[in-house]
Amino acid sequence: MAFKNTNLNYGVVSRTIHWLTAFIFLSSIGLGLFMVDLDDSDLKQDLYSLHKSLGVVILGLIFIRLLWLKISPNPEKLSTNKFEYRLSLVVKGILYFSLLGMPISGWILSNSAGYDVAFFGLFVLPSLVGESEMIDEVVRDIHEIFGFILIGVILLHIAGALKHHFVYKDGTLLRMLGQNKEPK
Repeated sequence: MAFKNTNLNYGVVSRTIHWLTAFIFLSSIGLGLFMVDLDDSDLKQDLYSLHKSLGVVILGLIFIRLLWLKISPNPEKLSTNKFEYRLSLVVKGILYFSLLGMPISGWILSNSAGYDVAFFGLFVLPSLVGESEMIDEVVRDIHEIFGFILIGVILLHIAGALKHHFVYKDGTLLRMLGQNKEPK
């Protein structure tokens, strides 16, 4: 099991970051959609705290992922279709941008509403902005838009992976699953 990526396969670090980010993001989105409609209660506050902490984890994972890409670049693309290759670059760019933008907008949203962002009760992140109703209204919409963008690009990402697996049968999905098979 390779630690770093090779020309053909993803290493354990890239795969771990990928799947951990996916799991935490999906959990955070589900939590966000659930908690927003709850009546004010201790449960709602606890869920908001968990949601914020998960956002901090996602933000950290994305920074680690971007740093790791400099240390261990992704394997070569298996697709020979130029349009699909370019589309995958656009989708990946939007994905990274949104995975950075969503937690940062959530952080600003919390601060503008007068709340701190604590990381699992261990420490509090510094405030990025002061309390402001105007900022709160704008950033609330931005945070929601990032959520919908992420859902859309993740669906495109999944569709692309499934197309590679079932139509092209080129091993792209298998590489991210750690099966490290040679392409057909």
